[in-house]
Amino acid sequence: MSKNKDFFDKPLFTLPSYLFWFLQGGAYFFITNILLVLFITATAINPDSFNLIILFISLIPLGPSLSALSASTSEILREKSISFSSYFFKSYKDNFVSSLKLWLIILFLLSLMFVDFQYFFLNMPKYGIHVIFEILAIYIALLILYAIPINSRFEMKTKDIFILSSYYIIKKLPITILKSAILVGSFYLVSKTTSLLIIVLPSIISFIFSFYDNTIFTDIECSQKTA
Repeated sequence: MSKNKDFFDKPLFTLPSYLFWFLQGGAYFFITNILLVLFITATAINPDSFNLIILFISLIPLGPSLSALSASTSEILREKSISFSSYFFKSYKDNFVSSLKLWLIILFLLSLMFVDFQYFFLNMPKYGIHVIFEILAIYIALLILYAIPINSRFEMKTKDIFILSSYYIIKKLPITILKSAILVGSFYLVSKTTSLLIIVLPSIISFIFSFYDNTIFTDIECSQKTA
């Protein structure tokens, strides 16, 4: 196994392999989120067609696909060589229920914050109540940065995942800021260049996130051993 890893670590092999894995990940991410892609396309063509309920439904498959992508890029970092297709869809299947449950809670809370924000912003803007829901929405969005990878790696109660994610948002604040900046920068890059970048960007972003998540995983594993 070590000889095999040494072979895969050679630069001439590594770069094409990573590029191929990133393209695979992007393609599978695209396919598993085809509902969201169709929604975005339809909304871009006709902005009046935007509907919050349809958006909510379109976003449902995003959770399991994010979990599978996170698990796959983490495995690349650990093993250097994987059968990406097999690992992605195995992770998608194995973590589907837990990741979907986690994601639906997040989606519901974000939707609730959006509705409340709109109501108070449009009807009572001078009181500033809408700012509370804006802050809560940002906090819930930040939870995703840690909840998805933790869920993809460990079997935990949903409540414990949210508690741990909240803890790491603060404990790993520089990483939280970095992850947020990468996401904002990626959205900006796509908006200013070409949407074709979405084929490879999800995998690259997930790979970078997985690199920083390794310290968190080690921390959790040590905690579980001492518990």
